[in-house]
Amino acid sequence: MITTDLFQLPFVGAYELRAKLPTLLARLQKEGNQLVVTQKGKPKGVLLSIKDYLRMKFLIEELEEALRELADKRYLKQLLQARHEILTGKGEKAEDVFAQLEI
Repeated sequence: MITTDLFQLPFVGAYELRAKLPTLLARLQKEGNQLVVTQKGKPKGVLLSIKDYLRMKFLIEELEEALRELADKRYLKQLLQARHEILTGKGEKAEDVFAQLEI
């Protein structure tokens, strides 16, 4: 998240968080929002719904996998070669590939 986006989120103080935790958790689950938790007026953490957390975790894992693949020079060479074949009309038709895979 970009730092400036942080200020677009609702803030809740640590004291209020303790007092209203069940209500805030219900709101997070219902709205899927995030809350910035402050302590002495300074942002210290973010509280988010489990749905948002799992979505972020999945995206991070996907990005890490993509970075690993792009770091592999052989994979990148094959990817660029396949792209070139597609752009020059030398690639296989999708219908043929699907038929081979029985999809």
